[in-house]
Amino acid sequence: MIISIGEILIDFVSDEIGSLEKVKIFNKYPGGAPANFSVGIARLNLEITFIGMVGNDPFGEFLVSFLKKEGVNTKYIEKTENNERTALAFVSLDETGERSFVFYRNNAADLKLSPEKITDDIINKCEYLHFGTLSLSSEPSKSATIKAITECKRNGAKICFDPNLRMDIWQSKELLRETISHVLPYVDILYPSYEELSFILGKEVSEEEAINVLMEKYPIEIIALKKGKDGCLLKSREGFFLTIPSFEVPIIDTTGAGDGFNAGFIFGLSTGKTLEEAGIIGNAIGALVIQKRGAMTSLPTLNELKEFLINQRVTLSI
Repeated sequence: MIISIGEILIDFVSDEIGSLEKVKIFNKYPGGAPANFSVGIARLNLEITFIGMVGNDPFGEFLVSFLKKEGVNTKYIEKTENNERTALAFVSLDETGERSFVFYRNNAADLKLSPEKITDDIINKCEYLHFGTLSLSSEPSKSATIKAITECKRNGAKICFDPNLRMDIWQSKELLRETISHVLPYVDILYPSYEELSFILGKEVSEEEAINVLMEKYPIEIIALKKGKDGCLLKSREGFFLTIPSFEVPIIDTTGAGDGFNAGFIFGLSTGKTLEEAGIIGNAIGALVIQKRGAMTSLPTLNELKEFLINQRVTLSI
């Protein structure tokens, strides 16, 4: 089973193009990177469990209901018992579909996930565990996430990490870098952007050098560098660098494109595809996501993915 742990929240995405201080109208979408990943996996017809917490409020009800309808196992999503609220993010888009975020996460429900919620029945089922950095930013969710990482790793699961940097929720860059350094020794599959690679290293070097340095320092098996319109750069510990080009499609909204890539990439690896094929699938899902608004709502089904690959004249059995 694939398991995703971390934040689940509401994205209010502007209908208008422009900065957050100027736009006036927003639409409500389910969001949160690990939750987006979960829906991406579910729409590809694989078994997926999400671990997290929501507020005992209408937004929490909406999110749990949405994930359940998508086929995500929501057994391990709990509601807070106190006055914690489901987190919100407001998103605006510029002319190229790139985003600006403002998060409202004070007293956020997802940060109240406790280590006691990470039980043996979860750990024993886990084959792939996906997580990001937001759940590591505060206690008790930090301890819960680290428990899931260490226990699932000990049980033989592949640990998959998307750094997904959101600087404004951390007390300092140093704390974020220290936290990432703490979890990287457990990571098997890393899917960062170049900005995130540079942040982790504390310096800017070439893409290939950055990947090599990380693989020398940590026992990471696979790094998939997400490059947006330039596709992805892949490296396994024993293999050569592979550059997988992107698909040329119209861009409406880039929100969730990286989460879509992650879901497609893990779908590929978990179903026995080669590293190159997994990269192609990841790029294809990212391309499908950016043609619609919203993150979860734009993720493709397996049939939509198959149709897209056929239209792109990609011969790949999935």
